[in-house]
Amino acid sequence: MNLLLKELINLPACPSFYKGEEHRLDQKIGQIAIDSRKVGRGDLFIAIRGERLDGHQFVPAAIQSKALAVVVEQEWYNRQGEKTLDGHYIVVPDTLLALQEFSKTYRRKFHIPVIGLTGSVGKTTTKEMMAAILSRKFNVHKNEGNLNNHFGVPLTLCQLTDKHEIAIIEMGANHFGEIARLAEIAEPTHAIITAIGRAHLEFFGSLEGVAQAKLELFDAIKNTGVAFVNADDPMIVGKMPPLKKAVSFGFENQADVHAEVIGTDEWGCVTFTLTGLKIRLRTPGMHQAKNALAAACVGLHFGIDAREIKTALESYAPFAKRMEILETKGIHILNDCYNSNPDSAGAALHVLNGMKIAVRKIAVLADMLELGDLGEEEHRKIGELIGQLKCDALFGFGPLTRFTVEAAKKALAEGANHFENKHKLIHQLKQYLSVGDAVLIKGSRGMAMEEVTDALLNWSSPNAA
Repeated sequence: MNLLLKELINLPACPSFYKGEEHRLDQKIGQIAIDSRKVGRGDLFIAIRGERLDGHQFVPAAIQSKALAVVVEQEWYNRQGEKTLDGHYIVVPDTLLALQEFSKTYRRKFHIPVIGLTGSVGKTTTKEMMAAILSRKFNVHKNEGNLNNHFGVPLTLCQLTDKHEIAIIEMGANHFGEIARLAEIAEPTHAIITAIGRAHLEFFGSLEGVAQAKLELFDAIKNTGVAFVNADDPMIVGKMPPLKKAVSFGFENQADVHAEVIGTDEWGCVTFTLTGLKIRLRTPGMHQAKNALAAACVGLHFGIDAREIKTALESYAPFAKRMEILETKGIHILNDCYNSNPDSAGAALHVLNGMKIAVRKIAVLADMLELGDLGEEEHRKIGELIGQLKCDALFGFGPLTRFTVEAAKKALAEGANHFENKHKLIHQLKQYLSVGDAVLIKGSRGMAMEEVTDALLNWSSPNAA
């Protein structure tokens, strides 16, 4: 890192003091870490208080690893007394605040485009597609995985180097003000909101609340930057603030970057035209085509040739647990179990319905979490959708999914079953499945539905068709 230790002392938003050898203040920091196991000689360790662990208990390990200094909270430092004399410390009121303010200071050393990205669905997929496109021309920096929260965004910024020419910073939130704070830290020059959907309703209250929270990103750049606007999302178009510059994209409505759907293949993968070129995706679903168009819009803005965009998108394969198509012993698995909300679950069910290759179509669903008082209603709506799509069977797991099963039984009768125990669900699912079936596996992260996927992948003897 091109960052001296002394540059982090007593920042305006984070008062602090330094206790240690003075000559260290003029040394460059190797990297900033919040995991003591990743600390090496010359690094800065920040002791974060988490829900399960307090980073302060690992201060001795960081010192033993030859950290340049450790960042600790005043309360902890005062309790240590003379024991603190052996280390080199930056003492702050709040170590999370320190991490955020340190990363903000470091980000300002880079005069490159920084694209802030948020939305209710499709954030990580759009980020990865965007990175694949922009990498055709630029050295791109981005969040690893979905490190998109109040820890992940600062740590991502701290990994910038002089070789990077553009950064994509995914931002997630489940409370008001969180996107605004992440934008304050990252200071994006460009911004994109994938879509507004029914996620985290427990905290946002309504679709309008979700829109208000996500549009905090456009608020952050409205006078200074470029916004990429989903012209097909009325909650974005109808509620966004006046913008200095906007570039729109869409399939359904008039837009600066417009695409037309040609059709879908037997797996449900969409082919569409963009600037006269046919692009065939390898990941199924119309919602994935929307993610691809959003990424393409950004690519065109930054001067990526349309043929390069076609190559990048047609080469893109979904990440594990995100609309991942798997085959095992004649059974087709749509592995989309990383997370779930009403919009993503509905989209996944439509993908399952559109899989022409399947003999039968089976939905294996677990609870959608963080819906608050709307939990029962939203789970019943998913059951009604399953009935409308005429899936062959539903296997439900979790207390809320009981409502999905109840609603689906009106159409599926004996084909909708609820399980209190995941192992029993797996056992019955194996009894039911036959060669040629397609099975969707989906649920919120806390439901760990990858256990179902793994059980099927390790299964030795599906039934004959």
